[in-house]
Parts: sequence; C-alpha cells; structure tokens
Amino acid sequence: MKDSITQNISQARIKALFKWGLIGAFTCSGIYLGTNEIAAHRTSFYQLYFEFERDIPMVPWMIHVYNSFHVLLLLNFLIIKNPLKIRAIAISLIASSAIASVFFLLFPAELGFSRIENIQGYEFWYDALHWLDHPHNLVPSLHITFSALSAYVISTEIGSVFLKLTLLTWFLLICSSIVLVHQHHIIDIVSGFVLAVLVKFAVYDKLILSEDSKT
Repeated sequence: MKDSITQNISQARIKALFKWGLIGAFTCSGIYLGTNEIAAHRTSFYQLYFEFERDIPMVPWMIHVYNSFHVLLLLNFLIIKNPLKIRAIAISLIASSAIASVFFLLFPAELGFSRIENIQGYEFWYDALHWLDHPHNLVPSLHITFSALSAYVISTEIGSVFLKLTLLTWFLLICSSIVLVHQHHIIDIVSGFVLAVLVKFAVYDKLILSEDSKT
C-alpha cells in the first residue's frame, strides 16, 4: 500500500515537472522575448540608473555566475518533491513575467553601460547574451526575481543550515553578477527582489494555502 502511494506521488511529480516546466518555460520566455522585441523598436528610453554606476568595472568571468541562474532555476524544479509546489512555483514565475512585462512596455530602459565586443576568452558567452537580449527589459530584473523565488522554494526543501547559507551566497553572487557583466543596474536588482517578495506572498503562498485547505 505504501509503495503504491509513493509510486503515485512519483508519477504525479514527473507529470507536474513536464507539464508545468514546459508551460512555465515557454510562457516566461515568450513574454520576455516578445516585450524585449517590442522595446527594441522604441525610439525613446528611460535612464533608470545612477550616474556613478557607469564607472563600475566589468568583471568578465562573472558571466559564469550570471549564467548559473539557469542552473538554480532548474534545481528549483528538480528538488521540489510535491507536485502542488511545482505548480505553484511555475505559476509564480509566470505571474512575475506578466507583471514585469507591464513595466517593460511602459518603461523601456536604457542601459548605462556600453556593450563591449570581443571580450578575450569569453567571446562566445557575451556574443550569445548580446545577440539574444536587447538591453531594454531591465526594470525589474527577472534574473533576480526568478533567482529569489527559486532560492526561497529550494530553501524550504532542504534542512541543512550550511546548504541554506550556500544558497544565499549563490543568490547574492547572482545579484552582483548582473551589474558586473554590465547587463543591469542597481534599481533593477532592488525592483526584481521587491517583485519576488510580492509574488511570493500574493501568489505562491496563496496557492500553497489553497491546496493545503483542500487536503
């Protein structure tokens, strides 16, 4: 009987991973790339950064920390055991994208940094980033919003204090990386984190509570 229940939960988890993983990936990517393409055709942009930020030096190797966001996002889904949590985080990420898209369309931003080409030893990574991402979907940073939500959900799945601190350190490194690769500004980090907190309380927590009340 116990083995049967475990098997059913495992099957439900796999179905949720495929269903909500794909829905989340395609919806979030579609919203981001679509609004980014629209913004790229605008003729005026908002300068949402402090002048001193333009003097922040680029740290090329931080591109690997920047890209590790994708690993954190993937771990988020792989570590979650409860199918209902998988659904809740996927909907939360979609909600974050939808809310951010309103700001992207209303306030297309201008990047204060000049993009550097042919960075020795990192050409592939920066060329791919610059080709894919027009520098206008800046405020709020979904890089930060998604990382914060993922780190929070993963932290609820692990008991080790050491791993929780490691997760926090990873998140803080991602926060610094988006500026040090000259892809975002400080306000993007702050607004991205605020969006994560709002979605956590207004969407994720409510979805979890509503599912708990049914059981």
